[in-house]
Amino acid sequence: MSRVLHYRLGALEPPSQAELESGFSRLAEGRTWSGEPPWLATPGSGDLFAREYLRHVRQEEGEWVGSAGYLKLGGDEIDALIAVIFLRDASAQMELRVTVQDDLNPLAKLRRLEFVGGRLPSGNSLEEMLARRPVIKKVDGQSILFYPPAHRLSDHPGSRRELWGYGLMGIRAYAPNLPEAEHEALKFLRAMRHLGP
Repeated sequence: MSRVLHYRLGALEPPSQAELESGFSRLAEGRTWSGEPPWLATPGSGDLFAREYLRHVRQEEGEWVGSAGYLKLGGDEIDALIAVIFLRDASAQMELRVTVQDDLNPLAKLRRLEFVGGRLPSGNSLEEMLARRPVIKKVDGQSILFYPPAHRLSDHPGSRRELWGYGLMGIRAYAPNLPEAEHEALKFLRAMRHLGP
């Protein structure tokens, strides 16, 4: 069975809903996903499957749900993290309730998450919940390690705790967020391949 990340987002007024849908489209089209791109059913969805999907979710989980969707993962933990960070940020920017269910997440504490205003019910941030271990992404046999802001390697003098670290081929660098860290690491990997052995 393949791993699927399910998410539910609270109802929004039409202008905010349009902003959410636009951001979601940018997320889906803005990078290469190892599985399928994230998908979202909204009240304005034109196709029958999306309307029925949303209707069933609302029947099961309540009318608080304004939009719902899922991400079929292709074995890339970075895909899951980028989707969850996007959902957390949407929750913060729109003061929105968001739930995420990821039953096959290797970390039990990340299998069911809820954000209200970008924070977990405990008041903690997502980064405080992330393991203090690197997340590994394999690209053409090369491992890229991504270090959450709470990772101990972020404690070196001059580093800022909100930065994501990444390392490959013996080089470590930092970026303001995970999508940018992934982008920079892949750009570096492509450049090294052009240089040859």
